[in-house]
Amino acid sequence: MLGLYLHIPFCKKICDYCDFFTIQGPARLHGEFLDLLFREMELFASKHPQVFSQVETLYLGGGTPSLLSPGQLESLFSRLANLGVPLHALRESTMEFNPESTDKERLEVAARNGVARVSLGLQSFKPELLQAVGRTHDLEQGFAALELLLSSGLRVNADLMFNLPGQSLEQFLEDLEKLSSYPLGHISFYGLKVDPRTQLGRRVEKGLVQIDEDLYGDMYREGVALLQSKGFDRYEVSNFARAGQESLHNLNYWRRGEYLAFGPSAHGYLNRVRFHAPELYPQWRRYVEAGCPESALSKDPVGPEEAVAETIQLSLRTKYGLDLEELRHLGVGLSEKMISRYVDRGFLARCDNRIVLCGDGWLFMDSVVADLYSTVYSNLE
Repeated sequence: MLGLYLHIPFCKKICDYCDFFTIQGPARLHGEFLDLLFREMELFASKHPQVFSQVETLYLGGGTPSLLSPGQLESLFSRLANLGVPLHALRESTMEFNPESTDKERLEVAARNGVARVSLGLQSFKPELLQAVGRTHDLEQGFAALELLLSSGLRVNADLMFNLPGQSLEQFLEDLEKLSSYPLGHISFYGLKVDPRTQLGRRVEKGLVQIDEDLYGDMYREGVALLQSKGFDRYEVSNFARAGQESLHNLNYWRRGEYLAFGPSAHGYLNRVRFHAPELYPQWRRYVEAGCPESALSKDPVGPEEAVAETIQLSLRTKYGLDLEELRHLGVGLSEKMISRYVDRGFLARCDNRIVLCGDGWLFMDSVVADLYSTVYSNLE
């Protein structure tokens, strides 16, 4: 399956915890950005004829795609169609919304152009927590956006965060209880990761903000249990869905499928090469204006060793787990002693020829993956 990701980098305000590439820039840049974005895609199409007609999933992410005006969104979809993207025949088309820029007109443009799944960043229902991490929407906007999206008939995902500064276990579970009371098919929740380069990270380093890391495990465990009691299945470490509501685009990532990606900092994967264009907007603009020279792309060829590492890491993120036969096809195996050790600790379970995370294995996933990979044996070619 071939996916297509477009990175719309603009935000009304950059959240204090955000380490993605985003721009708190004027609206006048939006039109220029779209022209550059489609120039980048047209140049790619000239080297890969018909590639856009093969796309099966589309994801508009950011940043905040819903900051684009309705007219700009209409232009974006029109130009995608002109490139050959089969907007109304895709297996899945998703667009991210933020509460403060969710309205009926933008939603109608998206739905009219084949978007059947929307994702809303709420993060919390507690005003003091939204303020603590620099979110720009208020509770009224959050509830209004959620209700508008749900009334559209589209598939809706909503995001929360946990382990925020000053957040208690009870507050997180109250948020999750409230969100899961809505008729949603998909909920995601993410533990806060503090990057020292962000505004929040600098405040933490200076001791101005404290985060109780000891709460992280309890919040995750009890959040999982709450959603499972409501009929949501954990199909990836941070993603929960009712039957048939999983994100096909994201599953393609975790299954090491190919995907195209455009816009500053957008990462793609094609023909066993992971790649991304320049990350900062001025450099990306110069890259596009220069004709998107291959020499300016950052490329990471995926050789045998990289393929093994990715297979272990990405497979174990999901409920489907790691297929040991697939590893053998890659010419490697895992230490049975190491697998048994984690099975005995309750971190892994065997399901036929697969191993899957269980219990606190989900919390310590990175350590489990690192240990398993360290035991790989083979003559990699």
